[in-house]
Amino acid sequence: MWGRMGWAEVKRRYRRTVIGPFWQSLSLLIFVLAMSVIWASLFNQSVQEYLPYLNSGMMVWLLLSAFITDGSTVFVANESLIKQLKVSYMMLICAMIWRSLIAFAHNLLVYIPIYLLSGLPINGYLLLAIPALIVLCLNGGWIALVLGMLVARYRDVQQVVASFLQIALFITPIFWSPAQLTGSKTLLVHFNMLYHYVEIVRDPLMGKLPSAESWLIVGLATICGWAIALFLYARFQRRIAYWV
Repeated sequence: MWGRMGWAEVKRRYRRTVIGPFWQSLSLLIFVLAMSVIWASLFNQSVQEYLPYLNSGMMVWLLLSAFITDGSTVFVANESLIKQLKVSYMMLICAMIWRSLIAFAHNLLVYIPIYLLSGLPINGYLLLAIPALIVLCLNGGWIALVLGMLVARYRDVQQVVASFLQIALFITPIFWSPAQLTGSKTLLVHFNMLYHYVEIVRDPLMGKLPSAESWLIVGLATICGWAIALFLYARFQRRIAYWV
C-alpha cells in the first residue's frame, strides 16, 4: 500500500509533464554544472574532480532534506486521510520515504555518466552505497515520526525546520571539502550529524570507503533516534488525529 501511495504521489506531482520526475534531475544537473565551473576555480580544483563531488553530495542532500521537510509535514499533508480512515501512520511515513527514493533514483541516472566521464574508480566500494541508503532511510523514518508529530502539534516548527535547512546546506561540506578547515573549525564537521549522513552515501558513490567515524555516529543516531521516536509515538499516537 505504501509503495502504491508513494508512486501515485510522484505521478500526481508531475502530471501532464513531458519528462516527469526527470525535471528535478535536469535542474540538479544544470545547477551542479554551473556551480562546478565557478566553485572549482575558487577552490583551485579541476572541474573533472569537483563535479562528481558536488553532484553526489547534492544528490544525498536532496534525499536527506526530503526526509526532513516532507517528513515534518507527513501528518499535516494527509489530514483528510487521517480524519476519514483508520490509516497507519507508519504507512504514511513509508510512502514518503519511498517517494523520496524514487526521486533519488532519477538523480542517480544523471550521476552515472558524470561518474564515468570523471574517471573515478569502479570498485566494490560502490556497493556500500546500498546499505548506506538503507540506514539513511531508517533515519528518515524516525526523523519523520518525531518532526511529523511536532509539526502537527506546533505548526511553527515547520518554518524552523525550513530555516535550519537553508543554513545547514552551507555549513555542511557539500560545496566544500572538510580538508579545507583547520584547527578548531574542524569541529564544525565532526559534530555535524548531517555531514555524517551525507558522507556514508557520498563516499561509496565516489568509489571510496566511508570513514568508521561516520558509520559509528550514524549507527548511534539511528538507535537513539528510534528509541526517542517510539517513546513519543507510544505516548502521543492517539492525539495525532486531533492535532491535524
